Amino acid sequence: MHGLWCLPLLLLGQATAWAEEGTVAPAADPAERSAWRYLRDQGLTGSVRLDYYRSSKSFDNATDFLGATTQAKLLPTVTHWLDAKIEGRVTHPDVANHGDTQSTLLEGYVTAHFEHADLRIGKQIVAWGRADGINPTDNLTPHDYQVLLPFEEDQRFGTTAVKLDAYLSTHYTFTLFTTPYFLPSKLPFPSGGATLVETRPDRHWSDSEVGLKLNRVGGTLDWSVSYYHGYNLLPEVHPWGLTPTGPLLALRYTPIDMLGADLAQNFGRYGVRAEAAYFRPRDYLASKPVGISPYLYLVAGVDRTFLDNFNVNLQLVSRWVQDYMDPEAIVDPILRGSAVQNAITFGQQDRANYGMTTRLSNKWYNDTLTAEVLAFVNFNHSSSYIRPLITYAFTDYVRATIGAELYRGADDTFFGRVRRNQGAFVEVRYSF
Repeated sequence: MHGLWCLPLLLLGQATAWAEEGTVAPAADPAERSAWRYLRDQGLTGSVRLDYYRSSKSFDNATDFLGATTQAKLLPTVTHWLDAKIEGRVTHPDVANHGDTQSTLLEGYVTAHFEHADLRIGKQIVAWGRADGINPTDNLTPHDYQVLLPFEEDQRFGTTAVKLDAYLSTHYTFTLFTTPYFLPSKLPFPSGGATLVETRPDRHWSDSEVGLKLNRVGGTLDWSVSYYHGYNLLPEVHPWGLTPTGPLLALRYTPIDMLGADLAQNFGRYGVRAEAAYFRPRDYLASKPVGISPYLYLVAGVDRTFLDNFNVNLQLVSRWVQDYMDPEAIVDPILRGSAVQNAITFGQQDRANYGMTTRLSNKWYNDTLTAEVLAFVNFNHSSSYIRPLITYAFTDYVRATIGAELYRGADDTFFGRVRRNQGAFVEVRYSF
């Protein structure tokens, strides 16, 4: 395992020696050359990446990570009506300290194409919502908020499920999603000296998650309405007892029902987007005063491109909590601590919570240099998140990215409690 971190470097060297124009240089073994060409014909693409992170994304105070990642995607076609996707990632996040190599199947599914429908079966990423970056209706498949990779799409991984897209007309699509294999998001969670025990829903068909969506595209206005019956991707904390070293807390994924909608429309160079979802925990009355209450989650914004490439995106974000109860007013200290953590995670510290996101981006030198600043400010508790990002493409295959994640706020805010994880990062990527 000691030398495994060199694999991406070896692949990078070999891939660079291969084709500047997408062909494969002659190999010593014709069988290897034929196998490579076959994989390329089946849609093989991928990347080799070297990353440096100043801080981990866990509450361990660890610093200075040099990681190596290889990611590959294959899109084989079986027949004219049956194809597939396989995408996986192998990463060594801390080669200097000889940590463990991690492998993840991000997606692996087959799709059957019918005259007016597509049926997809397997591990898949399903993203809902039209707002920028914050999507209240996006509750089907999880995110890994601890991964040491720089882009938002790097956080996504799939859930084994069945998805049916029925094309009702050229404009309307009805989607059915279902799975008994619930997978939660990976979120760093402060223990505060307590022992945390994760509890997940049973994997029975009777406990299956179900998502329904009617989507309209084309014309002047795109919109959708959706319904989700399943579980929160983020956990609630519930007291489970006491141990000799402190409280025993359960991380519990609450059963919820969600009714959502989104829309998008362009007015010349302006784009308007809005997304809203109403969440109702199915057992919130029984979980009081610790559990979260029903709430309305709304995002609405506008973006505009100035000159040729300078894009400005502004969004207002808000939550309104039904049957609000101040978690700080709970007398029992263990119940109060759990309720406060849940309120921070789900934005329920106040009856109404307001914030704003800003994304500014531009491109120069024939789009080889791009820069972006993403910011999220919470007005109620004066906390914020800022991520500057600069990427330069040396060639069509090699690019470098430098950026940082900066958090501000008190310890009892969502961004403030991860302040210890802020820091810079650098990535060099070769794509094949």
